[in-house]
Amino acid sequence: MGAAWFVVHTQPNAEAKAKRHLVNQGFIIYLPFYRRRVRHARRNEIVASALFPGYLFVRFDPQQDRWRSINGTRGVVRILGDAAPRAVADPIIEEIKSREDETGAVRLNPPVFARGQAVQLAAGALADVSALFEQKRDQDRVVILLSMLGRKVRVLAPAGEVIAAA
Repeated sequence: MGAAWFVVHTQPNAEAKAKRHLVNQGFIIYLPFYRRRVRHARRNEIVASALFPGYLFVRFDPQQDRWRSINGTRGVVRILGDAAPRAVADPIIEEIKSREDETGAVRLNPPVFARGQAVQLAAGALADVSALFEQKRDQDRVVILLSMLGRKVRVLAPAGEVIAAA
């Protein structure tokens, strides 16, 4: 069979701990993450979050590697599979990796808004200001209409920072 990727179920919020301990054992680990905006105490902050909370990928050869030690690793619940671990197809991992930006974060497709839908910016000086969605410019940018000083102002904004109005 050769080396393949397998899914490991981790304890809640323990993906980084499991990754650290598995790397110390010599395993190749892939823990995809994305950047998300978190609002706390009226501050917006961008934090790295696991793309698949509670799971990570481990690459090994089940015929040659001592993979059973994974189940006893700190932060790990178990390898997914029935009697033996079940492999994940390489193209699936390659597709996830192909969406990574220069920092290693996976780019998520931004939400699609309808023209005229009420939106707002999630961060920056204009955060929480009401706006209307006008159009998608490209993969990373959208045009919104902000209401400022009694008139509509066209603004080009990062697609990931535009959210539906509450």
